[in-house]
Amino acid sequence: MLAKDVMKTELVTVGENTPVKEIARKMLDHDISGLPVVNEQGEILGVVSELDLMRKQIKPNEPSIWTMIWGDPDREKQHRDAIRKYMGKTAGDVMTAPAMTVEASDSLEKVGNLMFNKKIKRVFVTEDGKLVGVVSRSAFTKLLLNDEK
Repeated sequence: MLAKDVMKTELVTVGENTPVKEIARKMLDHDISGLPVVNEQGEILGVVSELDLMRKQIKPNEPSIWTMIWGDPDREKQHRDAIRKYMGKTAGDVMTAPAMTVEASDSLEKVGNLMFNKKIKRVFVTEDGKLVGVVSRSAFTKLLLNDEK
């Protein structure tokens, strides 16, 4: 089975300049936990998740003195990202980029392994560089029930 066989194709998307409050409203209105951020050509730039919106509301902790002294690049990047999201006003400011994507022709095994390894709830599906769908964890749950038939 392939990604295109289980993906949802009715997508709610936002643009890079979409205000954060509009993103939150769309998530609540459509009962979804993450929205792809796309450009005018339909290419996926990133994703805004509920976690990204939480980061917008919680002031990041200051880096530890040890991080500042020893210069841990990973922690410094995490702190910069947290500040950017906290101060952000638009999708482009708060999104996680790049979004995890697979091709429509990729196997479900590849999709599932990506989701496991990256600890993510959804993988966006592209075809010829354009966003065409999404596979979420619930797709695998539905497959389990379909296998019983």
